[in-house]
Amino acid sequence: MIKKHLFALMALLVFALGANAQAPTPVKWTWKAEPAGKGEYKLIFTAKIDPKWHTYSQYIADGGPVPTSFKFDDKNKAVALVGKTTETGPKVHEGHDVVFDMQLKYFEQEMVCTQIVKVSADTTLKGDLEFMVCDDATCLPPTVVNFSFDLKKN
Repeated sequence: MIKKHLFALMALLVFALGANAQAPTPVKWTWKAEPAGKGEYKLIFTAKIDPKWHTYSQYIADGGPVPTSFKFDDKNKAVALVGKTTETGPKVHEGHDVVFDMQLKYFEQEMVCTQIVKVSADTTLKGDLEFMVCDDATCLPPTVVNFSFDLKKN
């Protein structure tokens, strides 16, 4: 009788631990704003990417993986974007991808994206970024991360 109760308790414990398992989070994003001249800021987004994983460029064609994208609050009239968001990283791959059968650019280890903005008044700029992460065997669903910057007119 004790063995049956012990077995049931062990099975329940294993099930509870499995139910609490979380999806992997192989990419961690941070962001900061650096002054870049009178009334301008450089917004810097940095993705730290776990080994064996990669995330995709902002600039890839439709029909493949979800590209990294940035959406800034367009209702905030105190902030104007200057140019496109740039991207760099220490380990960048470009070429034909056999899985998606298309030209792709993706980043391993780290992806740094930069956007210049011009500020006309003290404000908070909010937005979100979306990205997809894959390894050699699987891709995780796209993830959306909210961000916010407190910006001052210089």
